[in-house]
Amino acid sequence: MKRFTCLTPGEFELMEILWPMGEASVKAVWQKVDSSRALAYTTVMTVLEKMHRKGILKQRKKGKAYLYSPALSRDEALKGVLERICEVYFRGSQGEMVRFIKDRFPAQEPGHTAPAPSEAQKPPAG
Repeated sequence: MKRFTCLTPGEFELMEILWPMGEASVKAVWQKVDSSRALAYTTVMTVLEKMHRKGILKQRKKGKAYLYSPALSRDEALKGVLERICEVYFRGSQGEMVRFIKDRFPAQEPGHTAPAPSEAQKPPAG
């Protein structure tokens, strides 16, 4: 596996379909894609094939169809996304990234609303 297995939003969308299914054909995945996205069957097929070549999916042939299954867990995929964000936007500093997140997204208990942003966090007026 590459240092970063950072899925694109489209790849992540397809993985969210495949993770609970375990293994599925292109048609089965395509049928579960949000209809508002209006993705063509061939688009889903192409993306799944590219994901297989990247090592994100496993592929096996059953009759004339290919079946795809995840080669990484959801946690591994999310870890890859966070590693990529850390590397690109925080110069590889996990501490800086965690401080940034904690400062802007304070932990909330259920039923509590977030405090108003500080002056430094408010967008400029105008």
